[in-house]
Amino acid sequence: MIDKTTQMMDAGMRLFETEKPFGTVLGGIKTEMAKYGKVLRPNEIVDSELPEASSGCDLFLDRSTRFKTKYISCSLEDAGIVGTTPDGEDIHRYAASLKEGNKNTNVGIYVACSLVIIWAMLGWLISEGIGWIALIFAILGIYGAWRMLRPSQDNAKLANRFLDTFEKAK
Repeated sequence: MIDKTTQMMDAGMRLFETEKPFGTVLGGIKTEMAKYGKVLRPNEIVDSELPEASSGCDLFLDRSTRFKTKYISCSLEDAGIVGTTPDGEDIHRYAASLKEGNKNTNVGIYVACSLVIIWAMLGWLISEGIGWIALIFAILGIYGAWRMLRPSQDNAKLANRFLDTFEKAK
């Protein structure tokens, strides 16, 4: 199930040139994205199911976990013919633009809050009521919860990796 409330943000765009037709290029992008999760094509999704900023995309990657929803959408556009190869084939220019979004799930939020409580109680039990030791454990729990609840940085890095791969592919 796709979470429509996930906010999608621009992750970048790359221009690249190849003699391959649009369908072959889109298939190659889908193959690359499929290594990281479930890829949906426009005929497999209804625009009402996607986050608002991703409607009209050509490919939608869902790589969500139990704790975070992580999405990457890809729109591919033909930017025209820029020349011909020595064999007489047309060289096309394509523009691939990506958007990425991630959000904590309710399970992730509950686990993070539980982490703070468990670490604080553990600190209090170990310290036998000494306040500063319990405080250290509580701070460690808060730090762990912050690490869990902060936005996923690997999603943005993956989007950049996709853009670099698209640019290098021929």
